[in-house]
Amino acid sequence: MLRELASDLPGFRAARFAPGLNVAVLDSTNAAEPTEPGPRHVAPETVQDIIPARRGRSSVVGYTPLGERWARDRAAAAASTEADTDRRGIGRSRFAAALDFALGGSGNVRPADRQDFAESSTTVRFVGAGETVTATRSGAAPGELSVHSSGTDAEPWALPVAEWQQWLGQTLFGLTGADDEPSYRSLMAYYLRDADHGGLNDPIRHHAKQPAVESLPPLAHLFGLDPALVEAAKTLQASRRHLRSSQRGDADLPNGQRLSDATASRDLATLTAEIATLELERAEAAADASWRSTRAVAGGLATDPVAATAALDARLAALKARRAAVARYADAHAELQRQALELRESVRSDLRGRHDRLTAASNLFTRYAYEMFGPSRPAALTVAARDHGYAFYPVLGGEPGPGVAAMTLFCFDLAMAVTAHRAGTGPDFLLHDRALYADLPVADAAAALDLAARACAVEDIQYIVVLDQPKLAEIGGYDPALSYHECAVLSAP
Repeated sequence: MLRELASDLPGFRAARFAPGLNVAVLDSTNAAEPTEPGPRHVAPETVQDIIPARRGRSSVVGYTPLGERWARDRAAAAASTEADTDRRGIGRSRFAAALDFALGGSGNVRPADRQDFAESSTTVRFVGAGETVTATRSGAAPGELSVHSSGTDAEPWALPVAEWQQWLGQTLFGLTGADDEPSYRSLMAYYLRDADHGGLNDPIRHHAKQPAVESLPPLAHLFGLDPALVEAAKTLQASRRHLRSSQRGDADLPNGQRLSDATASRDLATLTAEIATLELERAEAAADASWRSTRAVAGGLATDPVAATAALDARLAALKARRAAVARYADAHAELQRQALELRESVRSDLRGRHDRLTAASNLFTRYAYEMFGPSRPAALTVAARDHGYAFYPVLGGEPGPGVAAMTLFCFDLAMAVTAHRAGTGPDFLLHDRALYADLPVADAAAALDLAARACAVEDIQYIVVLDQPKLAEIGGYDPALSYHECAVLSAP
């Protein structure tokens, strides 16, 4: 579990994490008192080893169940937030970027923040592999870190960032270094989604421009699917790209022509018919002594039989070369189609073999959505077989409304994190940045945080959320008994 995150970035105060729901508050008024962060509404035993508990008079220990009140007030709460200030421009917070940077990522900071990150250092402390590990990474020398472990008496030592990523991959995701495994960074990107690059737009993609096939390796690992089939899907996709590239550079095809499986077969039949017709005309031209006069009257290709025959020969040669090229691509398309069908059948077989685990993940997604929305939004997470491999379909039904896409992603990520943690293929923490909650109706935001708190208590994981102070105040006013740990109060840039 994460224990602490510290940085000398402007406005950044050390965050101390506890098990369960952790809230990092962004205070845009810059009026927050420079005091140590502490928990609110948290049972003492969950945080005694980190920081003493602090409670206000009105604090209530325990988790708030979802009740009929939320069902009654949800529509009114959604209507009251429709006039909220537009916050769609909200991007990645410095808090999320700093944690990503300390855990071996680039941080993906905005241009305005790059100088601050280049002049700062960030430290993360967490428990991994039974040890408390502390790592510090500087923006001035991002290629290595200073690392210390409670499992050794040695002084902190320098470690290249590539080795740090390798160790984190082994410790947090159970990676073994096999060729068909996803990279550590592709996995962590689902736990530290980057709002600036569309990471909160689509549950399946951690980047807006991420191809669907590139999302398969990390998701297959996290949901316990066959990595060999994912590699087969990537190989098939690469073969298709190579085929398209070959068509663009083939001199025997008309400039710009693109052949699909259907068009290649159709063009092959058309070219065969054209060649047969032209061969008959060629034979007639060679045998008919009166060809010149008859074709001249008809406006033919030429009046000289020798020249006409040569022109027909040239046309025949060009058509035959084109037919040969089209035949090659038709055969290649047929072979790729055969491989795609075989892959789909293999994926179907694999899904049948992993039915229990996938059903458990789907049930988590459905149950989380039901606890938030009740029967008004039927939900399902389906993993299907397609000719490009696995396909993930998280669906949150019901009437369209504000925040549906965000809550679909929330339920998907929580189900993913719990599924992977249970199997030992994912860490025991998940972070969502403030952009996910910015436009949510207060009732839905409160429901999501309450659900996260209860899921964390059951699964022994951490859910970390970054919230603007006004949003947290709205949520607190709606559900004063919400149980969470205030891990940090930060000054918003």
